[in-house]
Amino acid sequence: MYPAVESVWRVPEGYRVREATPNDDVAGHIRTIYEEFGLDFDLEFEDDLVDVMESYASGAFWVVEDAEGIVATGAVAPNGAARVIKRMYVAPRGRRAGLARGLLSLCLSWGGFAWSELWSDVRFRSAHQLYQSAGFRPGPTRVLTDPDRSVERYFRHDAAAVR
Repeated sequence: MYPAVESVWRVPEGYRVREATPNDDVAGHIRTIYEEFGLDFDLEFEDDLVDVMESYASGAFWVVEDAEGIVATGAVAPNGAARVIKRMYVAPRGRRAGLARGLLSLCLSWGGFAWSELWSDVRFRSAHQLYQSAGFRPGPTRVLTDPDRSVERYFRHDAAAVR
């Protein structure tokens, strides 16, 4: 179920993609993105980040590193017939380098599922443009019970549309 990164994505020079390890500060990386957008980061609500290895044992969690450390993350988990894409976050220093598109391609190539789905905060407009350009269709929104009462939009990508 784990595709070879090289078979899916030509990682830009200066970056390295690998599976997350217990020593990675994934929560710290994601916290900085939340802060950039003025969001509260509550590890009780983000409980899958307490133990990434356990939370994604039946899926995959990738990190992209540069010389400064983690610059991007992306994860995938099975949910019945769906591949659920999660934790797609790119730090400002890595944006516009193709990291999000590459991670998305890696996620879409993981396992054999009838469709892929994800939820994304409505404030992440650039991410939504990426998802739609990759064939995801936007769907309904939901309001979370997190400290910010965040609003998220659903996106779905049918397997037949995978490029």
